[in-house]
Formats: sequence, C-alpha cells, structure tokens
Amino acid sequence: MFGLIPASLFSFFSRSKTVEPVACDNRNDALLAAIDRSALLIELDLSGRVLTANDNFLEKFGYTLQELQGKHHRKLVFERYAASDEYRSFWQELKSGTFQSGTFERIAKDGSTVLLQATYNPVCDEVGKPIKILKIATDISQQLEERREETRQRNMIENLPLNIMFADRDLIIRYINPTSLRTFQKIQHLLPVSIDQIVGSSIGLFHQDPSHQARLLSDPKNLPLQTQFQLGDETIELNVCAIYDQASQYIGPMASWNIITEQTQIRGQIGSLADVGHTVAGNVGEMAAAIEEISDRISRNAELAQETDEEVVSAGTSIRQLSDCSQEIDGIVMAIRELAEQTNLLALNATIEAARAGEAGRSFAVVASEVKSLATSTSAATKDIADRVARIRQNIDSVVSANDHITSSVAEVNLNTNTVAAAIEEQGAIVHGMKSTADHLVHLAEELKKL
Repeated sequence: MFGLIPASLFSFFSRSKTVEPVACDNRNDALLAAIDRSALLIELDLSGRVLTANDNFLEKFGYTLQELQGKHHRKLVFERYAASDEYRSFWQELKSGTFQSGTFERIAKDGSTVLLQATYNPVCDEVGKPIKILKIATDISQQLEERREETRQRNMIENLPLNIMFADRDLIIRYINPTSLRTFQKIQHLLPVSIDQIVGSSIGLFHQDPSHQARLLSDPKNLPLQTQFQLGDETIELNVCAIYDQASQYIGPMASWNIITEQTQIRGQIGSLADVGHTVAGNVGEMAAAIEEISDRISRNAELAQETDEEVVSAGTSIRQLSDCSQEIDGIVMAIRELAEQTNLLALNATIEAARAGEAGRSFAVVASEVKSLATSTSAATKDIADRVARIRQNIDSVVSANDHITSSVAEVNLNTNTVAAAIEEQGAIVHGMKSTADHLVHLAEELKKL
C-alpha cells in the first residue's frame, strides 16, 4: 500500500489522539492523521517488538499500550504459527524491506480471533534503510463472518435434498440447485428447453399461462403461495416465497418444487380406501345391529325357556302329588274291599245260622241276605274303583315320564340357548372390534389424504 515510507511521516504517533480533528502541518500529516483515526496501527522494530500502537488497535485487541510495548509481535499470533518457518520467513522479508500484505488471523487478549486485512510497511531512514515496521490494518472479522455465513447458506441450498429455483423480478431463472438439476434430468423429455438453457429462461416456460404466473409472482403480496400444475404426464407441486435484499427490497421469487405424481395417485387410492372403509364400517354396523337383535331374541327365548322349565317343574310336582293321592286312594279302596269281604263272610255265617234256627231265624236270614247282597255290590264297586284308579295311576306314570322328558329337554334347550347367547355375545364383540378397525381405517385414510 505504502511500500517504503520515510520515518519523518510518523511523528504523529507521539501526539494524543482526540475526537477533534488533528491540526496538521502538511498534506502527509493530514493523510496519516486520517489513517490513524480510521485504521488499526501498530509500529514494530525490525526484531518484531512493539514500539507503539494507536487507540483503535489497543481497543480492538483489549490491551493497554504498556502491556504491549517491548513485547514481541508473536504475542498477537497463534503459537503454532509463531513457531513456523513461514512466520520466520515473514519477518526476514520485512527486515529486508519487503512490503507484506494480506489477510491475517491474530489473537486478542481475551483469546478471541481477530481477522485483519493488513499491510506491513517497512519505514526507512533518509538513506532508504529500513528502521521499523508500520502495520496498517482493518478489522474484517464481521465481513468474513458474513461471507462465511453466506457460504454456509449457499452450501445448505446447494446440498438441500429439495429442488430449489430462484428467479429475478423479471422472472428470469437465475439459479437452480444441484438437486433441481438432477430432477430435471429425470424429466428432460418433458421440458420445453434443454437443461443447460433453463438458467436464463423465463419461469413462465413451465406454465400454460405465463401472463397469469407473471401477475402472481411479480407482486410479493401474493406470496407465499402453493400450487400444482401438470408438466406432461407429471404433477408438479410448487411452493413459492418472496426473497428480499438487505434493504428489504423484493428481488424475486424462490420456489421449492417436487414431482408428486405418485403421491397424487396414492392420495386417490387412499380416497378409494376411505370409501371402502366407510362401506365396511356401514356393513359391519348393520351386522352388529342384526347380531344385537338376534342376541335380544335369544335372550328372550332363554327367559321363556327358563319360565317353561319352572312351569314344567311345578307341573311335575303337582303330578307327583296326584300320583301320591292315587296311591292313597288305592289303599283306601283296598281297605273297603277287605271290609266288604269280611261283611260278606259275616253275612254268609249269619245265613247259615239263620237256616239252623229254622222259622225263628227267617227274618234274620232275610237281613243277612240283604247284607250279603250289599257287601257283594260294595265289593264289585270297590273293584271297579280299583281298576279305574289303576288306569289313572298308569296315566299319571306316563305323564310323569313325559314331564321328566320335557324337563330334560327344556334344560337342554336352556343350556343350548345360553351357549348360543354366549357365542352371539362373542361374535358381537368381534363385530364391534371390526367396526372400530374400519372406523380407524377411515380416520387414517382421511389423515393420509391431508399429507
């Protein structure tokens, strides 16, 4: 920048820096004073030791002048670099009067890195011999960090697994990232221009109505927007947002895009799946209602079977009581028959005695004959009753047997009804599970359609 500079130009270092403009004796002093106010300045001897530094330098590095004076320049550089051949060569060239410039990383007192754009200017005496070094530097740490951030962001866009495209305000495509390039190669047969012509072409080449697209994208108030369009047999999804410069001026749209042909087809299939799910859910619901109705009827049949069983048991009890009564009647009839037979025997004896008595026993014989006739009638009636009771008992036994069979059948019907009811209940639970699954399927299909 300055090359070999006469020592007489640096008398300003002895002055105190003030906020007010420095009074200058000549044009060179004015120039150096201006540099002193704006730049970071440090003066070193040829061995690399600090002679002085201006306020800008001290403030940036966090030192006082007393902390730096007499210290070697290596105090401000990384140890690894200070021990390198490159650093030794750097100072050898400065001692020989060789001007050095470039970007340098230095270390502040707190250990932070300060990036400088600097020149190392050998200062010569009147005969042109180097006597010290003046370093004039500008802190570019922030600019470098901004550039690094720009590089990081660019690398992020370059390596994004998304298709990214940027156009200027005139809707001329200025950038496509590598992912877009690879995707374009897959659909090259559908493009209206070759891939190497996309950058520099209007973004309207992808739209059937470029004027409509221009109206939308030229005004950032319309952004962001999401849309879909057909490119041949492919469906393209487009998400567009506005890009602004540092002055918040709209500089053009950036679009992320993707081929969603398969997703669109899948959404259609999911819609069909949802319809099937609705149908299945409806059918299962009807089946569940039918099973519930059958279950109600079977439950009612079970109740009737239980009631019938109770009535049959009650009838069986009554029939057995009737059988017991018929047995009692049979006993009474047998007693009457025995009395009739005894009466008949007594009447026979009385008749014999009356015959022996002759005429005197005639009236007694008549009575005995009547008694015998009555006993005979009683015996005949008793026999008829016994026969009838026997037939009644036979019928009662048949009824008891039939009732026992009915009781057994009713019990079996009751058991079968309970078994069927349990099976129907289990089927009902399964059907309700199927309906729940079908409803869940419909819900999933609806959620998938939103994706």
